[in-house]
Amino acid sequence: MQHTKRWMVVILVIAGLQLSACTQVPVTGGKIQPAQVEPIEGSDLKRVTLTERAAERLNIQTVPVREEQIVRTRTVGGEVVALPEADAAGPSPSWVRVRFNESDLNQVDRGQPVLIRLLDDEDDGEDEDEDDGLEAEEDEPPEGVGVDDLDDNDPEEGALYYVVANADQSLVPGQRVWVELSLLGSGTSQKIVPYAAVIYDVNVETWVYTNPEPLVFIRHGISIDYIQGDLAFLTEGPPAGTKVVTVGGAELYGAETGVSK
Repeated sequence: MQHTKRWMVVILVIAGLQLSACTQVPVTGGKIQPAQVEPIEGSDLKRVTLTERAAERLNIQTVPVREEQIVRTRTVGGEVVALPEADAAGPSPSWVRVRFNESDLNQVDRGQPVLIRLLDDEDDGEDEDEDDGLEAEEDEPPEGVGVDDLDDNDPEEGALYYVVANADQSLVPGQRVWVELSLLGSGTSQKIVPYAAVIYDVNVETWVYTNPEPLVFIRHGISIDYIQGDLAFLTEGPPAGTKVVTVGGAELYGAETGVSK
């Protein structure tokens, strides 16, 4: 009888141990990764998915891509040229000459009028009111005035001439003036992103990280036309309204490629 009771105790102990094992949560040595990186089929790019905590720690911030009509201007110095003969019968037009190197000349939108402003000693040409000035259009230089008097007759230096009515005779030969020019590309729509969103890879190619859904980030190639202040103006990029990362992009690039920005 005692032998039987002993076996019953052993059986109850074993059963209790098994039940206890069933109720315990297994402890794993695995660690939750802050970023999950997955290849995108048909592409060399990868999709980066962050945990909520990782996104908070990186302080990920995004803004939408803007698309706006661009007005590109540049203010340069010019000079009123001296005419060989004056018209004594009444007010005569004046010509303003602006000298350029070849690179700058190729950027001027020569089909647009310019604005001539008077040059003050303390004026840098940037603070004038938009309505203040004389409108002028490109024209051939008057007879007797040409490029022969350009410094050293430099073949890489050129000049454009702008004719202004000058009815009030506010311009006199030899006077220095400001000339506000329109640059090529003005009046067209262009995509704009903060320069902080731009990522340069090891080949100096340019990218932004889009945010198509919460905590998901995908690298997107862009082409920069020019940078003005803290904005990058694009010739190619994500559609307007697409969210792009402005804070945390370098960390996303490191997570995707294993290479720091």
